[in-house]
Amino acid sequence: MVDCELAGSQHTISLLRGSPIIDSYIYKTRYGQITRFIYDDAEASRGSEVQWQCASDQKNAHAFVVSGEFTSNYLQGALFYFDSMDGKIQRIDFAERNRPRWVKISAQGAQVIFENRGNESSHKYLSYGKNALFLELDEFPVTSKGESLIQLHASKP
Repeated sequence: MVDCELAGSQHTISLLRGSPIIDSYIYKTRYGQITRFIYDDAEASRGSEVQWQCASDQKNAHAFVVSGEFTSNYLQGALFYFDSMDGKIQRIDFAERNRPRWVKISAQGAQVIFENRGNESSHKYLSYGKNALFLELDEFPVTSKGESLIQLHASKP
């Protein structure tokens, strides 16, 4: 369905969809010759209103973001990026009322950043990061030298 080159052709992730029922599909990812459901099983991986973007800072940082309604009434999704420290494609899961707006990539990993539009927190920004790190922020995260900030514009099938 769609391929995203995260760090050269040997580190490409593919998003696949199949088994349509009304307006939903079962979504899978493929990388490293392994195909997996995007979530635990076929039922959890059935999504509607799914959007994705293969995004870049136009230099050397690339990210693949998928979000949609999977088995719930709020948006769930995942950020995929190449972690140069361990040489692998990594994944960060998230669940919010709106879609992410930015991805920040640094030597320490990646963050997927949201404008907080819900009432769960009084903070302006929400950030999901490596190792299930979740932050509530009043100021937009500063991008230092050597870090990349990618603004997202999701696309629909």
